Amino acid sequence: MSRNPYHTTGKGPTLQPSVFALMDILGYSEMVRQAANTNQQQHFLEKIHQALTECRAWLEDKEFSEEFKSLSPDDGFALKAFTDNIVIAWPIYDDGEMEFGVAFLKLAYFQLQMVNKGFFVRGALSVGSAYVDDIVVSGDALMEAYTAESALARDPRIILASSAVNTVRKHLTYYAKKEWAPQSRDLLCDSDGQWFLNYLDCILLPVEHNGDPLYEDLLLHKTAVEEQLKRNRAKPSIWSKYAWVAGYHNYFCNLHSEFFRAEHKIELDLFQPSPSPIV
Repeated sequence: MSRNPYHTTGKGPTLQPSVFALMDILGYSEMVRQAANTNQQQHFLEKIHQALTECRAWLEDKEFSEEFKSLSPDDGFALKAFTDNIVIAWPIYDDGEMEFGVAFLKLAYFQLQMVNKGFFVRGALSVGSAYVDDIVVSGDALMEAYTAESALARDPRIILASSAVNTVRKHLTYYAKKEWAPQSRDLLCDSDGQWFLNYLDCILLPVEHNGDPLYEDLLLHKTAVEEQLKRNRAKPSIWSKYAWVAGYHNYFCNLHSEFFRAEHKIELDLFQPSPSPIV
């Protein structure tokens, strides 16, 4: 990764208007405890280390550096990670639409690949003052993202805090029809009113270049969700979070039915209410 855009020659740490993302891994503490109780600590360490190493490549432009070079010659963002907590921030140089566009794409790939390796991500995006380096993360963008992630995200989704929603609403006014805006695909509105990152949409990116959807990634996502639904049937508060992902997965498949069929969807019996007699 190139230089930190929050570092300015001859200046000390300075807050900058930013698009700010705070993420963590759902159930990480429980995974650590379970690994310790089953003498699987070394295996878990290797698994989480490999997953974060590979998936951070999406955030660090190792896959998209050429595509983004004209947009942000200095990579345009700062990243800090500690265990299961990941912070990534983009200083805003104009109205923030470009930074949001880059953030949506990077975070979508990161979230999809983490899920497909067995780790479900929850987080929040905000807009505000921020500073990020290897020593400290600070600013009101951090505080708003933390509050939104802890109080509103709830499920394995990356939601938009109110500052981010308001900024994107402004960006949507730039288009003659809001449905023409790229944000209309990047984001979805949940039944509780929260806007969240439509991360499965990156599966359709090759279609824009006359390619096929990333079917393998979608099937890996299906398998990862089904495994968690089966594993957590006796833990309702945890199971419900993966039921949410299952509903989102099938919604995405139905939304793009020209590409996806029944075999791409999660079986309804695994997550939708289906009462039955006890005898």
